[in-house]
Amino acid sequence: MDRLIDRYAAFIIDLDGVVYLQNEPVPGSAETVRGLAAAGKRFVLLTNNSAPTLEQYVDKLGRFGIEVLQEQIISSAQAVRRYLEINHEVEGKTAFVIGEEGLLSELADMGLRLLTGDEASEADFVFVGWDRRFDFEKLKSAVMGIRRGAFYIATNTDATYPTPEGLWPGAGSLVAAVSTASGQEPVVAGKPSPLIVRAALKRMEANAGDALLVGDRLDSDIAAGLAAGVDTLLVLTGVSAEREIELAGIHPTHIRKNLAGLLEDQA
Repeated sequence: MDRLIDRYAAFIIDLDGVVYLQNEPVPGSAETVRGLAAAGKRFVLLTNNSAPTLEQYVDKLGRFGIEVLQEQIISSAQAVRRYLEINHEVEGKTAFVIGEEGLLSELADMGLRLLTGDEASEADFVFVGWDRRFDFEKLKSAVMGIRRGAFYIATNTDATYPTPEGLWPGAGSLVAAVSTASGQEPVVAGKPSPLIVRAALKRMEANAGDALLVGDRLDSDIAAGLAAGVDTLLVLTGVSAEREIELAGIHPTHIRKNLAGLLEDQA
């Protein structure tokens, strides 16, 4: 008998669709994360959702009985920040942001001046993340800014967001609108970019060969793991179904019903 928890030293675990669905924990997820901690395993919670701040993530997970430090969470908002740190000088530059508090706070903390209203279309950078107050004015400002030469960055291109009532539009649906109207494709900082996975490995001081990435989306979670050379586990509690694997051409290393499958004996 063999358990996945015993095969790997470090774990990279998605949140939405794996640990919880919006405000409802996936059964067995809290016990599994606590089991990783009890076993002395290193883990990072890696999410494409840029809307909450790290503090909000810690509070939310705490309500589900999962006690973690901010350092154990990496969101796509932080992946955007890391991309900028590597590739751009942003001090004194301006930005227009389609996004919520998590993304806004990371960018402001870097020294970017965030523009709104009539100034927005003159920004040096345009960022697009998940924004539940997205409207035509925001779309117009982003498109005009990009067409005037702003550098265009997206947190992720996930078309949908899993909830208990079904799939909501994700950040990728907003990115698609901006890309269609601007005629430009963004740099993508979150999954499926391997950048965010490598950041998680660095945070844990782990090698790719010792780590397992757990996710519910073939086209972002599993694809990101493959791009970074990390073994992957697809769980079936979120977006992707097992029948979609061949059609997508994206093959996870392992498949389990849910996150608790990490602790289950396998023949």
